[in-house]
Amino acid sequence: MFVGSAEAATVNVGELADRLDRMEDALKGVQKKLSNNYVGSRKRPSSDSPAEDKLDAMLMQLQEAEQNLRQLTGEIETIRFIQDELQNRIDRVSADMNVRFTEMEKKLQTAETKIKKMEEEKLTAEKAKKEAEKKKKEQEAAAAKAAKDKELQMKDRYGKKSAKELYDQAFASIKKQNYKTAQAEFEAFLSLYPKHELAGNAQYWLGESFFARSMYSKAAVAFAEGFQNYRGSQKAPDNLFKLGVTMAKLNKKDEACIAFKNFTKEYPKVSESMKKRLETEVQKLSCP
Repeated sequence: MFVGSAEAATVNVGELADRLDRMEDALKGVQKKLSNNYVGSRKRPSSDSPAEDKLDAMLMQLQEAEQNLRQLTGEIETIRFIQDELQNRIDRVSADMNVRFTEMEKKLQTAETKIKKMEEEKLTAEKAKKEAEKKKKEQEAAAAKAAKDKELQMKDRYGKKSAKELYDQAFASIKKQNYKTAQAEFEAFLSLYPKHELAGNAQYWLGESFFARSMYSKAAVAFAEGFQNYRGSQKAPDNLFKLGVTMAKLNKKDEACIAFKNFTKEYPKVSESMKKRLETEVQKLSCP
């Protein structure tokens, strides 16, 4: 838009310049003629002579040419001023565009840097995820192998005993406070006879073997599994109650209070001694 206007102004200036040159040539011609008419004469021709009329006409032409020349000079100056203004506007727009392009390039470079960093972080995360998944599978495989090996060892060591013999043996270990031995024997019982009527009892005494050694996290797992997996067992209430006690030992008051609250709902007709034990534990924790 601006460039077109500037070109138009340039064309007008060129045309006016040509006209100005022609006017100057005409003025020079008139001035030359006037000079020739006065050469060798100290006075002007009489007013009645044709030469005077011709001279007046030439003077009028000269005045008109001078007026046109001044007008053309003013127009040229105006057009040049407009042309300079247009060029200044073009320069300002060009400078502004350069600034904008520079800012856009900086923003684009910043965006490209961020994208590259995000892609690198994504690759790193994907690599870490794959390594974690691989490690998890290896751990799961190792755990499965260890469980299988432990099961085989249990079968080899306790497989020849009946369920009753093995349970009595494990219970005797608990009474003698041989908790580590009792743990192994009750784990063997649960592995070999998971559906036996004494399985719920075995699960409870397994939890007690951990609790007696202050292994509260493992005890909590054992009591929770005893309540969930053997709800019909005579030791199911004991499993739930002892789960609450163990949670309190782990400083998990909310979980302990929830276990005691569920105990009241699940087993409203327990013995008076159990009710008193429950009330004591609830008061200790100030359960709502």
